[in-house]
Amino acid sequence: MKSKTFSGASPSGWADRLTRALEWTPRQAAVRLILLYLAAKIVMLLAGSRFDADNLTSWMQIIDLELLRHDLWRSLYYLHTQPPLFNLLIGLTLKLGLAAFPWVMLLIYGVVTLGGILAFHAVAADISGRPRLSFIVAAWLCVAPSVLLFSQKLYYDGLVPWMLMMALWGLHSGAVRRSGPRLLFGFSMLAATILLRAMIHPLLLFLAAGIMVALFPGQRRRLIVTAIGPAAAILLVLAKNFMVFGIVQLSSWAPLSLGHTTVERLPVATRIELMHQGKLSRFAPVSVFAPPGDYLKVMPAPAKTGVPLLDNMEKSSGEANWNHVLYTKIGPERVHDALFAMRYAPASFAKVLVTSLYHFHRPASEFKGLERNLAHIRGWDRFSNAVIGLQPTAWFGSSLDKQRPQSIWLQPSYSALLLTLAFLGAGFACLAALLRAVRLRQRPDESLAIPIIIAGFGLFVIMVSSSFDVWENNRAHYDIAPVLLLGALWFVGRRPRSAEAPAA
Repeated sequence: MKSKTFSGASPSGWADRLTRALEWTPRQAAVRLILLYLAAKIVMLLAGSRFDADNLTSWMQIIDLELLRHDLWRSLYYLHTQPPLFNLLIGLTLKLGLAAFPWVMLLIYGVVTLGGILAFHAVAADISGRPRLSFIVAAWLCVAPSVLLFSQKLYYDGLVPWMLMMALWGLHSGAVRRSGPRLLFGFSMLAATILLRAMIHPLLLFLAAGIMVALFPGQRRRLIVTAIGPAAAILLVLAKNFMVFGIVQLSSWAPLSLGHTTVERLPVATRIELMHQGKLSRFAPVSVFAPPGDYLKVMPAPAKTGVPLLDNMEKSSGEANWNHVLYTKIGPERVHDALFAMRYAPASFAKVLVTSLYHFHRPASEFKGLERNLAHIRGWDRFSNAVIGLQPTAWFGSSLDKQRPQSIWLQPSYSALLLTLAFLGAGFACLAALLRAVRLRQRPDESLAIPIIIAGFGLFVIMVSSSFDVWENNRAHYDIAPVLLLGALWFVGRRPRSAEAPAA
């Protein structure tokens, strides 16, 4: 009897009890995550936090408020600076009135965030084979300061990561269950994410579809049929931009983003000298994201189109209108300048890439514009960044404390850096499995489909998309962090090859 009592009180006994306590069915785990997330949101509201839409009239990504309210559909058709879905969501919600707008947005962002966390948990538990660890990570996402803050701010970043998670859930569960509706949901959510944020490139949908078709030959017809509609929606927007404006991107700002990381790193005097030598265009001295008035000082005014979105120099609020038609005219010269600047000062561009990786690993909760709600949870944010995020400077104060140390080595989240390394490990593991299959002249196992897609998504954002955000890259990290977590969980949870069971 003594031995039995002692065994129950031993550390291993407590560990066994904890293990059994976390052995829930997927439905039970989902219910607990829902309750935890709702509790966190209620605490946020009780602390005084509200949905922050103070950028509704000023953010350059948002169409003029008056046009959203009274000329929505025409403005969306002629929108060229970015994909249309974010402004469509805002415009439709505004139809309910300004008073209701923040509360409806709070509900939409909250539901999308919760849906994405549940999707993350389901996919992570399945592909990693570690349901308890997956639950712990998903539970952290329910209460993480960055998640709470972005879910209550009018940025598209509050929606992007969770829509990606729901897309991956649809693709994974649809393939496993051979379900057309789930596959359609997955491809549709991926297309919606692409039409929401230009950073998520259309190539990613075709990458995902191609991998699924290659690794699930028995479901090719189902996969192609369910991917056609979402792919067509993206292609229609691209075709519209080409026919109306002569551009082949979802965003006319793409050349400007490239110029921001190349041309603008050169001193103004150098740019002017190179312009006089004919090596840079007439726009070289102009800041790439300058308002329309600055550009019109060095170029003739484009012909009037009769569309307020394209003709107005300013919004009704007095802010500059970055949707002016001139931004569709300057792309070729801006691209030429950027490519020349890369060749002229490669070391400068390399420094920018290193800088982008540095900011990519800073806490997302420190992104500018979140300060209003951050003030209500500054203590929790500081604790989380210090203990969970391993950010050294957080031990000296919150991000709102301007007196804390500013050394560059103290600013990154070293947990975020470790996460990236684990994710890169997943990428190398996927590559090794593909090379092994090629060497053996075999088709890669179906279980590799989602890990390869995850690796492709994450690597594209890290190596391509985030290179243009640079100083705002902690926001880019937030957008892709759940994808990195999925890759890391698969990497640490995968079994050795010798222990792998044959695919069903």
